[in-house]
Amino acid sequence: MQKLLDSSDAPRAAVLWMIFGSFCFGSMNALVKWTSVHADVWMIIMVRSAVIAFAVAAFAASRGISLRVNNRKTMFLRCAVGLTAMIFYFTALGRIPIGQAVTLQYTAPLFVALLSGRVLAEKVSAGVALLVLTAFAGIVLIVSPELGTVDPDALLALGSGFFAAFAYMYVRELRTTDSPTSVVFWFAIASVAGSIVQAAPDLFSLDTKTLAALVGIGIGAGGGQVGITMAYQKANAAWVSAFSYLTVIVAVFYGFVIFGETLSMADWIGGLLVVGSGVVLVFMVPPVVEKTSQH
Repeated sequence: MQKLLDSSDAPRAAVLWMIFGSFCFGSMNALVKWTSVHADVWMIIMVRSAVIAFAVAAFAASRGISLRVNNRKTMFLRCAVGLTAMIFYFTALGRIPIGQAVTLQYTAPLFVALLSGRVLAEKVSAGVALLVLTAFAGIVLIVSPELGTVDPDALLALGSGFFAAFAYMYVRELRTTDSPTSVVFWFAIASVAGSIVQAAPDLFSLDTKTLAALVGIGIGAGGGQVGITMAYQKANAAWVSAFSYLTVIVAVFYGFVIFGETLSMADWIGGLLVVGSGVVLVFMVPPVVEKTSQH
C-alpha cells in the first residue's frame, strides 16, 4: 500500500523538484546578468566553477565516489565544448534580455536531435526534422526579427546552445565509462583552469556584494542540478524534460521584475516555436543526455 502511495506521489514530487531546479537556474541567470556589470565573464566562470568543484569533491569524499577519469579524450572534448558554451552564454546574458538568452540556449536539445544523425550515427525521423525546422523559424524571429539585420549578441546565445549540444552528446558517451559525479567535477575543474589566468588578477578587488553574487551563481547552478536530478529519479524522463522549460518562464519573469526587460512580439512568437518544439521533441525521442548543470 505504501509503495502504491509513493508511486502516485512521484509525478507530483517530480514537478516540485523541477520547479525548484528551474527557480535555481533562473536565479543563476539573473545573478549572472547583474554580476556582469561588476565582473567579467572569466571571473563569473571561475568562481561559479570553483564553488561547484568544492561541493562535488566534498560529496564524492563523503560517499566514497571515485573521481577517476577513464575516457580522457572524450572528457577533454566535453570540457572544451562545455566551457565554450558557457563563455558564449554568460557573455550573451550580460548583453541581451534574459528571456531571449535562455530561449536560444535551450535550442541545445534540438541541435542534439539534428546532429545525432551525423555525430552519433542515429536515425533522425521526419517528425524530428520537422520540429527542428519549426524551431529554426523561431530562432530566425529572435535573432533577426526584421529579417534583414542579425543581432550578434543573440548569435552568442544561439552558439551556446550549439556547443552545449556537443557537450550533451559527449556526456552521453561518458555514461559508459565515467560516473556522473566525475563528469561534473572535472568540467568544473577544467572551467576553473580555463578562466583563472584572466580572472585571478581581479579577484582581490571584488567587493563583498559582487563576491556573494558570484558564489550565489555557483549555488544556483548546483541547486538546479540537484532539482533536475531528483526530478528525473521520480518520474518518466520525457515527461520531466518537458517541465525543464519552466526555466524560460522564470527567466522572463526575472528579466521583467528585476531588470525591466520587455520582449518584442517576434521574441514571444519565436520563443513559443522554440520551446514548443522542444517540449514536443522530448515525447518523440528517447532522452539522449543526462542533465549535468547548465552546460
